[in-house]
Amino acid sequence: MYIIPLQAIALYLISEYLHRSMSSVSRTLYVVLMLPGTIVHELSHAAVALLMGARITEFSVIPSGNTLGHIEHTPPKIPFIGDAAISIAPLIGCPALLMLASSFSGVHFASPPGSFDIFIETGFLLEATLSFITDLDYYNWKTYVFLYLALTLGAGAAPSKTDIISMLPGLIIIVAAIYALNYFGIKILYLNVLSWLSVALSVAIIPLLGVAVIVAMLKLIAVVKSP
Repeated sequence: MYIIPLQAIALYLISEYLHRSMSSVSRTLYVVLMLPGTIVHELSHAAVALLMGARITEFSVIPSGNTLGHIEHTPPKIPFIGDAAISIAPLIGCPALLMLASSFSGVHFASPPGSFDIFIETGFLLEATLSFITDLDYYNWKTYVFLYLALTLGAGAAPSKTDIISMLPGLIIIVAAIYALNYFGIKILYLNVLSWLSVALSVAIIPLLGVAVIVAMLKLIAVVKSP
């Protein structure tokens, strides 16, 4: 579970690169491709904001400026932790929906160990990611539907700059509390759930990274061919 922040950073960097690169080619196409992820991203924010006692004042999945969607709400009744929970929400909502989609498309994730050891967790994610790629049925159309969902939901899970700033104070408190509970031997009931979300985020990074590599190669070819 401790690798999730690193996955969030990776998602942010990759999605920002794709946003700049693909928007410059066809912003309309990019917006349409990412629309499902944008909807889940903003709905995740909205759902948790309501749970934290905030009131939604504005909700949109229509692009505005440099953002694909946005939500505005009143301050949550729980300070710091409430803001962090609202900001982190897409990191939970998008991979959760991706795991649900996997059951309908016949794609299976390896069972995570639910470990507090970041090295064990990292090793498992690397092995599970390789196994996931090699075990996919590339002759089944459902596989490509799932990969598209992984692409758009992976981009949807990526935090924005605003999300990162909002989540930091509360995230520090949450992580410190988890470390303290583990230190005193108190069992974390939702550790396996967080580990499953980490696996789903790894799966979501695969098509995002693949598209980013293709875009980078096309840009490089264009530069080489230009006079």
